[in-house]
Amino acid sequence: MKQRIKRIDKNKSSKSLTKIIIIKVFPVIVFLVAVFLLVPYGSMYFQNNKVANVNTKAEAILFYNANCSHCQKIYPKIFWHNVLNFKNESKQIQTINVQNTNNKHYLAEFAIQATPTFMKTTNTNQRLVSTNNQQIKKFIKGGH
Repeated sequence: MKQRIKRIDKNKSSKSLTKIIIIKVFPVIVFLVAVFLLVPYGSMYFQNNKVANVNTKAEAILFYNANCSHCQKIYPKIFWHNVLNFKNESKQIQTINVQNTNNKHYLAEFAIQATPTFMKTTNTNQRLVSTNNQQIKKFIKGGH
């Protein structure tokens, strides 16, 4: 009796793995990257369109204009900061889109001159107009 040894073709196995990665894994990665990049922008344009009042329990407030290029640069970072601190309201940064007509009264009420403006909820005179991550972190943590 002859025994047959079945050879495993390494090229065929490698091609199957590549095909699986391209067909199943790659679309998932593309989807996750798209969500990571697009969700903050969706939030920026559609979420903060009518803010009833200032949340005094939040750590700070970000007044922004959805069409401002500086605001578009910083908003995703604030969005993900809020997601990561979802259960801790005192670490949240409330976001108010002052471009929306429902929120324009905040410009006069808090004398907002430029966007993005960060304002402490405990002291409305404490403000920062910046897109610099280090300055923002320092301001949020309690300094100027």
